[in-house]
Amino acid sequence: MARVLILYGTTDGHTRKVAEAVGGTLRGEGVKTDVVLADGHLEFSPEKYDGVIVAASVQMGRFQRSVQRWVSVHAPALNTVPTAFLAVCLAVLDKDPAAQRQVHDVVQGFFRDSKWTPAESRLVAGALPYRRYGWFKRWMMKRIVEKAGGDTDTTRNYVYTDWEELHRFAVQFVHRQLMAGRAMDGNP
Repeated sequence: MARVLILYGTTDGHTRKVAEAVGGTLRGEGVKTDVVLADGHLEFSPEKYDGVIVAASVQMGRFQRSVQRWVSVHAPALNTVPTAFLAVCLAVLDKDPAAQRQVHDVVQGFFRDSKWTPAESRLVAGALPYRRYGWFKRWMMKRIVEKAGGDTDTTRNYVYTDWEELHRFAVQFVHRQLMAGRAMDGNP
């Protein structure tokens, strides 16, 4: 049975939901899956797994430090197993080419700085949990989202993640990355 590590970082909790959803799909495909928060878990090594998926959210133009640290420490091993990166970000909803370039630059900078080249990288639309924010963050996020033409009713939360697309990604990861790699190794 294939084993996959899903390591994630989250600020407001949505990336945890993304990681758990992918984990659930992998388990449904018969893959043993560990879903682990990156904070303080440098001991989870890619060498113990047949594949690794890393999920992190963009906050203030970068990913969580715990994810950056884990990936940098384990980059040599990550580059030897099937991997994927899920960048959870609201900016993917912004159709302005400058915003799209900025997201692309953040992701590419992360790969360059960590020296990791995942087999796949996906942008995942995140969430706006206005009701979980303190007053200052709620005000700041409303202003940012308003400029992009997004949802500004701060009395409710918004989830933009395409769960069906995330499910398809996870199934494809199993078949494209894990099964192809196992077939090349001569494993069933």
